Formats: sequence, C-alpha cells, structure tokens
Amino acid sequence: MGKRIALLIGVSKYENESDLPPCKKDIQMISKIISGSDSYDDCLTLDSNEKSTTLKATVASYIRKHQDDVIDEIFFYYTGHGSSTSDDFLYLFSDFSSSKVEQTSLRNSEFDSMLKSLSPKQTIKVVDACQAGTEYIKSNKDLRSIFEKSSSESFKKTYFLFSSSSNQSSVALEDFSVFTKSFAMSLLNYEGKDIRYRDIMDYISDDVNVKKYQTPLFIQQADNTEIFCNVSNELASSLRGSLKVEIDTEVSRLRASGEVEQEANVSEEEKLISLIREKSKSYCNSDQAQESLEIYFNEFNSFQWSETVSSLFDVKIKLQQDYSGITGLTGIAKWIKESEENYFATETYTQEEYEAKEKIVSEDRFGFNKTTEYRPVTKYRDVIDGFRLTAPSPQQSVIIFFKPKEEVLNWYRLFFTHVFSKSKLTVFCKYEAETERSWDKRGIQNQNEWKILHCGFKEHDKIRVLIGSAIIDIESEIIGLIKSQFSNDEI
Repeated sequence: MGKRIALLIGVSKYENESDLPPCKKDIQMISKIISGSDSYDDCLTLDSNEKSTTLKATVASYIRKHQDDVIDEIFFYYTGHGSSTSDDFLYLFSDFSSSKVEQTSLRNSEFDSMLKSLSPKQTIKVVDACQAGTEYIKSNKDLRSIFEKSSSESFKKTYFLFSSSSNQSSVALEDFSVFTKSFAMSLLNYEGKDIRYRDIMDYISDDVNVKKYQTPLFIQQADNTEIFCNVSNELASSLRGSLKVEIDTEVSRLRASGEVEQEANVSEEEKLISLIREKSKSYCNSDQAQESLEIYFNEFNSFQWSETVSSLFDVKIKLQQDYSGITGLTGIAKWIKESEENYFATETYTQEEYEAKEKIVSEDRFGFNKTTEYRPVTKYRDVIDGFRLTAPSPQQSVIIFFKPKEEVLNWYRLFFTHVFSKSKLTVFCKYEAETERSWDKRGIQNQNEWKILHCGFKEHDKIRVLIGSAIIDIESEIIGLIKSQFSNDEI
C-alpha cells in the first residue's frame, strides 16, 4: 500500500508586500486537521516565513525524501500571496521582489514537475491566495486554463481548490481567511464519517460567507469518490474548540466596543439595522470620496525618490484630467467591464472598419437564370478603446517622466490611473520604455502589463502606502533593468 503525504506552506510576513497575519492561523488549522485525521504518513509544515532559497530547498529535499516511495496521494495547501502571469501562477514567498520574480517565487509549472517526479496516484492542491498588489490585467482569464492544463498534463487524479477567481483576492477575517475557515467548517458536518473532497467543495460553494466576498474556483480530474479523511469525534471536537474561540473572541470584542448590543435585547429588525450601519462605515459619500482622491494624488508629489533614480534621471510628474499619452487603456476597460465591483466607470467605444462579403442574388426580368455572387463590402463595428469615470475625480491619470541624465540610458514613463466605487479604490500602474527615433523624437511602447492594486476608499493611510509601494516596485524594476544592461561590465 502506498503512502499519503502532505506539504503545507503558509506565508504571513512579507518584506515588500502587505503582511497577511491570518495565514499563520490558516496553516496551523490545516496542520491540525492533517495530524488529527491520522490519514497521512508524513507531513511537512512550513510556516516560519522562510526566505525563498531556504523554502524552495526544503521543499525539494522533502520531494527527494519520498522519491523511492509509492505515493498514493500528495496533499498540498498554500496560504499567502500569489500572482497570475499570462501563462503561469506564482507562489510568492516572504522576500518576494518584483525585480527578482523568478528567485523569490515558485512557478506552479516548476512545482508540478517536482510533484510529478513522485508519480502520485492522486494530487490535491488547495490554494488560499491573496493577489492584492500582484494582480495583472492580462491574467484575468488565465487562472482556470493554467490549472486545467496542469491537471490534464501532469497528473492522473486531481482536485484543485482555489480561494477565488483570478480577478478577485482572497479575503481575511479577524483570525482566519474566509476560504480556509470554510474548508475547516465543512468537516464539522461529517463528524464520525468519511468526508470526500467533493463534499468539501460543495460546502464551500454553498457557504454564504464565502460567496459574500469571492467566487472559488474548483478543477477536478477524478470520479468524486475520493476520501479526504474520516472526521473522528476527537478531530471534530478540536476544530469546534478552535473555531469557537475565534467566534467568542470576535463577539466579545464587538460587545466590548459597543458595536453590537446584547443578543437577548435585540430584535431581528434591529440586528438588520445594526448590520447595515456597520457595513456603511466603509462606504464614502461624495465629499469623502473627493477627500480620499486628493490624498491619493498628493502622495505622488510627496514621494522621495531613491538616490539611484535621482542620480540617473530628472523626474517630472504630470497630473492629467484625461488619458492622453497612456498606452494599453483597452485592457483596463475590458477588466472593468468584467469586474463584479460596482465601479463608477464605464468603457468607451470607437468604430472599427472591416471587410466582409455580402451575398447578392440576381435574376432576369422573367425570374429565370438566377445567379449568386459575393461582393466585398466595408462594414463597421463598435470596439472598446478605453474607459471613462462616471463620477467626479480631481484628475484622471498621472504620468511620471524619467529623463536620463546620461545618453546611454533609456527614457521611461510611469503610468497611474484609477477607478473607484463607494467603498473601494483600484489603481492601475505600469512603466514603459520609450523608443528613440532621434535625439528629440521618441515613441512610447505598450509592452508591459498593468498591475492592479486595491484599497478601501476610506483608508487614507493605506492609500498612501499603496502609492508609495507601487512606485518603489517600479523603481526596483527599472533599476534591475539598468543593472542587467551593464551586467557584463565592471560595477
């Protein structure tokens, strides 16, 4: 009989991305489930925010440890930041840097190759990944195809469970991520029984707390009979204890702060009113929105550029009331159209000319000798070419010009634009190099993907941090390009 092994990775602290404190509790909960199930022969848990080199080496060593074993199942659980590219998914580790993407993350395709070396009869991947700060426009429709390809080409039987679709981010509660909590809660319905992976998927799909925030993505290549574990009375009791502590702690906090009243004295109507009022605290009225937008735009002029950038470039910041000079707006417009968020923005269209063939049937005046021919005709159709805001904003976009102080360097432009709803600010940013046609003639490229960042519209401090972090990331990428340009020279 073969072995069942598990690999659990939780990353809660990041050097260059926002920390994810609930991921620590997430991985502890899953570790408790794996050990309490008595269903796995070996389990490796990595939850100390190891550096990329250490973590990848440890994972590789664990895989090598089992290469001579017959593996019936490998169960993988990841909670932390993730990122979709046009053709792959990246697991981001604590020292992740946008200037060292390959070194500080693990590609899903590379991970598949490692797992495939074990020839597992069954492979389970559960990914509770927040993509805040690492979501890209071109990735919107790719997540399903990436993992469907992974499932069909690399493994025999598979269940892949993902916390959210690729245009969403995983959501965290006070202690646990919504998705991981739902995964754990699903087991309580099967105390004393075997629970299938299909049962877990069904529970998460129906969980109103999950549906409130995100849409899980499930991919399977199996027959729905595969068992995750037997939920013993001891395991169920342990889970109830952990989840009850979390629930009681939150209720106590709310009561102590006066955010909710004693349950016995509150009617259903009062509960509804209280809930609506609590939810409304994160929503902006028109004046509050303008205040947040002013803070957003002011942050560009207060940013302190690195010594390297200041030494190599003259930096000029231009706030615009339109989108002139910005490339790639069509991608943003399509993203907005597909988003489920109620943004105050809409796509714009232009007419595109195209050639078609039109069927022409002719006949003589007596109705005989019918002939059919196809003649080329010019037709027009509406195509998306950009977007516009439908609510007031002090500015529409920001362009930051990097004018090189040395002729050997490229010119660069940094682009920022935004959309917002009553509760959410979403920022799109990227940089592009300019193509020099002469000393005074340049064209702007459209080669890079828009990076998408999200923030609560009322969260002024987080808005400031969001802009600062975004500019620092782009600074690092440009400096990385310059370093690679001179990598063969002595520095």
